[in-house]
Amino acid sequence: MPTSTALLEQLASRICHDLISPIGAIGNGLELIEEMGPDMSDEALKLIAHSAAQAAAKLGAFRLAYGAGGRDPNIKPEDVQKTFGKFISGDGKIRQAWDPFGPLGIDPKTPAFCKMLMITLMLAAESLPRGGMVLADPGPQAGTTLITAQGQDATIRENVSEALSSAIDPETIDPRLIHAAMAGLLGARYGYRVTIQEQGEGRVVYSLTSETTSP
Repeated sequence: MPTSTALLEQLASRICHDLISPIGAIGNGLELIEEMGPDMSDEALKLIAHSAAQAAAKLGAFRLAYGAGGRDPNIKPEDVQKTFGKFISGDGKIRQAWDPFGPLGIDPKTPAFCKMLMITLMLAAESLPRGGMVLADPGPQAGTTLITAQGQDATIRENVSEALSSAIDPETIDPRLIHAAMAGLLGARYGYRVTIQEQGEGRVVYSLTSETTSP
């Protein structure tokens, strides 16, 4: 129970941290309208609309990655691409380039594949502090999808590998590592493994492997 509690607390902290900025901006926009009146209404409404869209995008991504709905068999890779696209659209620094209708190395109908694909795409986005491109391609072996983060200063946070393999004390995990920890935990729950395949200058490659797929 302590382990589960620690992870739940950090996951809640991470979600709240990511949502507080756009939700706070909505409040700021409402205050502008109240204080400045019609003169500021257009700018305030734009701020509110943008912030509301960002809050909705983050909630959609969190629901797919962390919620039970993410394992819905009706979810397809194109749904993942659309949700992830909204998730990274906030500052425009990160883009994606992959074909959701083409081969991805794992059969999209494999249970919880789209959930784990979303989780790994989000992990790749965390590796791009200065922005860049996220790609998804079939791996060299059957049952493997490679998610690549490429861009200036692409990097892996300290202890991410240990968090992915659940080889880290949950009590020491902070909000910066909780997504990697959840990738490892949920992967084990649904029969997947997320590992760091490659790290080089301006490039990080994550491997998503279905452990239920025969080679």
